[in-house]
This record gives sequence, C-alpha cells and structure tokens, in this order.
Amino acid sequence: MRSSSPRVPRRAFVAGALSVALAACKKGDDTATEASIGPLLAPSALAARVDDIKGGKVAVLYVGPDALFGRGHVPGARNVGAVDSEGGRRALSEELAAIPAETDIVLYCGCCPVRSCPNIRPASAALRKLGRANAHVLDLPTRFSTDWSDKGYPVERS
Repeated sequence: MRSSSPRVPRRAFVAGALSVALAACKKGDDTATEASIGPLLAPSALAARVDDIKGGKVAVLYVGPDALFGRGHVPGARNVGAVDSEGGRRALSEELAAIPAETDIVLYCGCCPVRSCPNIRPASAALRKLGRANAHVLDLPTRFSTDWSDKGYPVERS
C-alpha cells in the first residue's frame, strides 16, 4: 500500500542534503594560507600517483560530507568524514595512527575552496599535531568537481 505522505524525489533529496552540507563552507575564512592549512599538493601531482595510492604508498583521507564522497572521490580515498565533532576528530586520529610513518598522506574535502574549507583546518591541525612531515592537503581552489573531476582525473564512486 502506498503511503499518503508526499514522496520526495531522490534528486531533490540529494540536492537538499548537499545544500545543507555546503552551507558550512560559507562560514569559512578564505584568508587561510599554506602555512595555516599545511603544504598543498596539486591535483595533477596526486593524479599521477594513483598507482601509489592503490599500492599503499600514499594514503588519501577524505574529511568532508559523506554525500559528496558517494558522488565521486579520488580512487582509493578513505572516507573519514567531517571532523567537526569529537567523534570525527577521534575517527581521524584512529585512521592516522593506523597509517605507517613512511606512507605519504593527502587530506582533502572538496566541498568548497580549500582555503575556506571548514573541514580541512581541523584535519590538517590533527595531522600536524602527530608530526607527520610527509602529509599534504590536496589543493582544490574551487571544489572537487571543478578541480579534479572536470579535468579528467580518475574518479571512483561508492
């Protein structure tokens, strides 16, 4: 039997969820510098290392909204989730602790420009606190779709 409540089309639901997720970016401060968010890595440099990601030489950690990760992400990226809560920060710390010291680490979100992203700063700060010198932040000056997908770099969907 069909419910009498109106059904929200999936596309409208996803669009609404993304709007909520991206609203946090508007609160960001776009004055961040590389010194405040960590060393930046160009998308082309990471795209050239996709085989290293698959081989375990590079660990890519996604620290943004789950809805965006599902729509497409860097191949082999691990979805840590947003680190705007104690649970999120704990999940990131646990993930980082499991990564061998010699493994390069790349953090990214991609919901908005990296310099104003509210997810990158706490994730990068946690990474620096652990003293991981071989860590970078993926430089997405606009967002993941514009600076990665639209440039033809490989995308994995889940």
